[in-house]
Amino acid sequence: MLGAAPAGAGAQTGTPALTAALELLESGRPAEAEAALRRLLAAADGAAARDLLGLALSQQGRLEEARAQFARAAELAPQAAAPRQHLGRALIQLQRDSEALTTLRDAARLGPLDRDLARWLAAAELAGGDLAAAEIQLRSLAERHGSVTALMQLARLAARRADQEAALAALRRALELAPNAEAPLAAFAQVALRSGDPVAAIRALEPLTRMHPAVANHHYLLGVARMQVGEMPGAEEALRRALELDSPRAVTLVALGLALNGQKQFAEAETVLAESLQLDPGSVEALAALAEAQEGSQKLAEAERHATRALALDGGHARAHLVLGKIRMNQGRHQEARDQLLEAVAAEPDSPKAHYQLSLAYARLGDMERSEKHRELYRQALDEAERRLAEVRAQAGLGARGM
Repeated sequence: MLGAAPAGAGAQTGTPALTAALELLESGRPAEAEAALRRLLAAADGAAARDLLGLALSQQGRLEEARAQFARAAELAPQAAAPRQHLGRALIQLQRDSEALTTLRDAARLGPLDRDLARWLAAAELAGGDLAAAEIQLRSLAERHGSVTALMQLARLAARRADQEAALAALRRALELAPNAEAPLAAFAQVALRSGDPVAAIRALEPLTRMHPAVANHHYLLGVARMQVGEMPGAEEALRRALELDSPRAVTLVALGLALNGQKQFAEAETVLAESLQLDPGSVEALAALAEAQEGSQKLAEAERHATRALALDGGHARAHLVLGKIRMNQGRHQEARDQLLEAVAAEPDSPKAHYQLSLAYARLGDMERSEKHRELYRQALDEAERRLAEVRAQAGLGARGM
């Protein structure tokens, strides 16, 4: 049940009789306040006295009577927000939610709602699918009351409409208010990963895994983030820890397989990725990663079969095209290799490996101008990958380790 608002909210007019009634309410003497207010109303009706009488009745648990007084106060003072807020709270306590919703929408148009009412209205608007109206109340909660919960909800709404910058901004504010809170740290890391900023994700996940070392998903996300910046040994460490803490999940095994591929540990990667496919036989990522491991071990027939299966499920998969391009290069089918590698670059323009292999394909075809172009793009992509890795190492205090 929602508590009553402070007794004097919006109800004082400065008259001695009303001031005396308010003092009685604030000192916990609602019955005496009721008697005084009824005497005042017998002489002259008024919105402020009705509103205070409603509060006196509410404090005594007489909610239906209180509701009637708040409704009359709202009629007498149609531009006053407080009576409508008090009426809305009484309706909520009486479980008359549809009436409360209408009343609080009206009250919100007159001014900011009290914290409990803004929270209730935001939840009601979310449940009804009016996200814009819910966001207005959530912003009020965030700005006026510093509500971390409201900021988290704002971030979810922003992410839902694919506005990652707005989501990150809301989560940064939440972390300013609660810097060590698990939920904002985890949410920030996930949004940062989705928006292509693994460095920011790592900054959130490193302390998160120290504060909550038994949560498998935190270690999994840290492994993914480290892998995205090329910090493969650290990624492997985090992903193995995630697997220790929870029953094997296909996505964790795929990520570990990719980290092992990144360290050229192809035999172990093949074992891990085969296990992931037992859990999720239709995983495109697992098929492409397994093809990569097998190509690295020179199991070209198996690699081609798995890369082809991946592309049958997702014709634009960068890793599968890269693997087929490398296989075609190995077979001396350079034009086909070029075509596969062009697809890989189109799907993942900042991939150093794809640009490097494409430069080789063009060189074999005698097109030195395009070969040099992609060699330069390879160098640029590699420099950017090394810059991000150095930033992570500086942040985490890591020593120099190979990609």
